[in-house]
Amino acid sequence: MKEQSLRRGAVIAFVTAAALGLVSGGVSSAEPGAHAAKRRSLHLTDTAYLHLTKKSGNVLYERGTATGTLPGTVSARFVTGVTKVTGTVTFHPYSGGSITMTALGYPQSAGTVVKFNGSIAVRKGTGRYRRVLGSGTFSGTANRRTWAVTVHASASLTY
Repeated sequence: MKEQSLRRGAVIAFVTAAALGLVSGGVSSAEPGAHAAKRRSLHLTDTAYLHLTKKSGNVLYERGTATGTLPGTVSARFVTGVTKVTGTVTFHPYSGGSITMTALGYPQSAGTVVKFNGSIAVRKGTGRYRRVLGSGTFSGTANRRTWAVTVHASASLTY
């Protein structure tokens, strides 16, 4: 049941992101593996510190900074619920380009400072990351009074 819920949530997050124009895709006429030699691998381990910029009902807009493998700025849009949170997060590394991911998370506590964890899917990027693909996990805390969020993310990417 939980696996079905995870899949349903991931589909909802993807459809929402696609409808907002946040996920782009294309069809390549190149043979499989034609670009394989040019692709690079990266294990991303970053911590993001976010603060609330706008709240509209159960939708939160956050901005902040990231430290770790790709230090830079971060912007995010989260749809919060009692049992899950979905969202789109974009990293803008100081070195250039951007990486956009969809997130599906679950609160682990119900206090003022809530712990959460979940999974991320990476399907869009710009600049050097324009062909980025990957997946990973995250965990963190959110203050439900100020909506300050700290997130620790780990993902394996190819680009």
